[in-house]
Amino acid sequence: MTATLPRRDRRAFLPAFPHVRGTLPRPLATSLVVAAAVLLAAAVGWFSVVQGPIPAAAIVAGLVAAVVVLSDPRAGIWAVVGVMTLLPFAVIPVRVGLTLTLFEAAALGTLGVWALRVMLRRDERIVSNTPAALIVLLLAFTLFAFLLGVHNAYSSQTFHDYGKFVLAVLLVFVVWNTTRTLDDARRLTTVLLLGTGAAAALGLVLYAGGPGLTLRVLSRLIPYGYPSTRIVRFVEDDPSRPMRLISTSVDPNSFGGLLAVVFVLACAAAIARQRLLPRWLTGPVILLTGMAMLLTQSRGAWVGAAAGLAVLTLLRYRWLIVPGGVLAAAVLGLGLGSSFIHRLYLGLTLQDQATKLRLAEYRNAIAIIREHPFFGVGFGEAPSITLQTGVSSIYLTIAERTGLLGLAVFLFAVGAVALAGFRFWRHQRDTAAGDLALGLLAALATALTVGVFDHYFFNITFPHMVALFWMICGLILALAYPSRLRRWAGA
Repeated sequence: MTATLPRRDRRAFLPAFPHVRGTLPRPLATSLVVAAAVLLAAAVGWFSVVQGPIPAAAIVAGLVAAVVVLSDPRAGIWAVVGVMTLLPFAVIPVRVGLTLTLFEAAALGTLGVWALRVMLRRDERIVSNTPAALIVLLLAFTLFAFLLGVHNAYSSQTFHDYGKFVLAVLLVFVVWNTTRTLDDARRLTTVLLLGTGAAAALGLVLYAGGPGLTLRVLSRLIPYGYPSTRIVRFVEDDPSRPMRLISTSVDPNSFGGLLAVVFVLACAAAIARQRLLPRWLTGPVILLTGMAMLLTQSRGAWVGAAAGLAVLTLLRYRWLIVPGGVLAAAVLGLGLGSSFIHRLYLGLTLQDQATKLRLAEYRNAIAIIREHPFFGVGFGEAPSITLQTGVSSIYLTIAERTGLLGLAVFLFAVGAVALAGFRFWRHQRDTAAGDLALGLLAALATALTVGVFDHYFFNITFPHMVALFWMICGLILALAYPSRLRRWAGA
């Protein structure tokens, strides 16, 4: 049984500005709507003649998406998820002062509508407590470090990227405060699974078509902000070695991280005792994301997914230990996936070039942290010509960018989220909400484990991955800290 809300809160898409309704006479309102529709159709027709039908169709789709985003912040979050899974680096091909990405536009619209609703509706409340305070404190530390390092070779793009990073983190509050029922949480989880499953399916099709098909398809995205070089990716950038699956995510490691998080979340939903999502959805998503994750050749994603599954197994499904062990033994004994196992072995034994490069990055990051231990060097270049920023670990990235104090705040914030989710799961473990909370905790464990080996969950150039991380946190907080209008017990 899901929580019930007052009648006006149960509508799927609540107008953002309800106080405006009824202020115009109906004939005048109808005339204005018809005139706007005619002008819009004429503009789209002209654009189709000048630029072609595909850009015009994209404009129409964007306008429809804008209406959806402006109708309700929950729908806006769905739009953000769709963009971050399918077109995370696409830009709007119209420059107004600066070039906005689709992700940025969707996040701005969602945050704006939510903020206005909070200000204009008396029944809207911002849930606040220790995790919220720690997240705000983390943002304050990043801002202080950003301003402190402004002399370290910042460009206009650095400012733009940092703005997108802040937007991505702030989405945690939208998810937290608009997820009011178990159905809201289920719908958002479903959208995340569908978007990632579609991205995985596209990636598998491109991978099956080889480098030629991948190059032909992804090069069509160059006018929309996608890179014109290194479109096809190979292991260690060596064309003689296996190709890496990237779909539309440009970077195989970041795409592998997305796939790992959603793979674990789908597995949790599939084996849940109180089923919240249908198996016709979770089964294909597990298959698609699992296959695609392997073909990204991202070992961090593989280890992260294993950590997430371990959390599920040890906390709730210990009966999986024996069949899982038998399956692992069979895979090793029969030599299945030997190339993947060999690649993982090379990484664990520090033998391949990519792992050696990571070790060099770790040493470089530790040297930066020693020189700037408290507040880091900001989000530009290192102040010393002998050192370079950029390291494949979110923990070292946070420490070198915001200092050890910023890293401590991050760990406290994430720890508070995980602790709240764990306590909720302990009290609701035999409910559908409890099973969902466990799946989200396992997904968070996956992201934190992946973060040991990669940086994109705290990288200003990957705002969609930052958003994924904090959306998972937002869902956990929505379950663990419901407002007075929400009741999860027995759900």
